[in-house]
This record gives sequence, structure tokens and C-alpha cells, in this order.
Amino acid sequence: MKKGFTLIELICVITILGLIALIAIPTINNMVVKSRADAYKEQLDTIIDAARTYMSTSTNSLKLPAQTDGASTCVTVKELQDAGIIDENESLENPCADNKCSDITDPSPIKASKFNGRVDITWNETKNKYVYTYSESTTSCN
Repeated sequence: MKKGFTLIELICVITILGLIALIAIPTINNMVVKSRADAYKEQLDTIIDAARTYMSTSTNSLKLPAQTDGASTCVTVKELQDAGIIDENESLENPCADNKCSDITDPSPIKASKFNGRVDITWNETKNKYVYTYSESTTSCN
């Protein structure tokens, strides 16, 4: 009496494993892309929150634009790092650089590999508040 598996049994097992892989791989890939997109949005939120904190100090609040519609100013990531609000050694890597997030993120995601741009601060008359938006531009705000 021989012990072992028949060729049919082995083919069935390989087919079942192939079907499982066919279902699992796209699902896992979508989870990875979604987690990168979430990390991308969190990085942007962290930078914008840092800019809010920076502008809320008594010395920097004078830099806020006048409360007239469209008035604006900005603060660079380098300024936030120099002020100690964002740690200089902290990795500001962009998880969505090189289209790694496909279409899940904003229609125009930041393409740079690191966040080293600036936060533009604009007064919005209709919302009656300052609006903070991140920009890839590395030009100084002065």
C-alpha cells in the first residue's frame, strides 16, 4: 500500500490556493494604498496643525493677515522646524510620492518625496476664519 497524494488531489489543492491568492492579493493591495493615503492626509494635517500652533503664539499672531477677504500670508516648514514645533529629525516623508496612492487621495496629491513646502494662511470672509492650506512651493513667504 502506497502512502501519499494523488496527482488530482495536488492539482485541486494548488487550484484552491490560486483562487485564494486571486481574491486576497487585490484586497491586500487596496489596504496598503488606503493606508498610504491615510498617512498622507495625516502628514498634511500635522503640518497644518503645526502652522496653527506657530501662528497662535503672541509674537507670531501679528503675522496673521488682515481680516479682509483674500488677505494671506504663509509659513514654511523650515520655519516650523526652526521654531521647534516640528522636530527637524522628524521624517516628513510623503507616503504618496511617485503615485503610490493612485486615485484615493486628493485629485492633485503632492508629488515631492518630502513635505518641505509651506502653509498658506488666508482670511475667508464667508467662513469668517483663517483657512490653512499646504502648498508644495518652497519659496519664502517674505
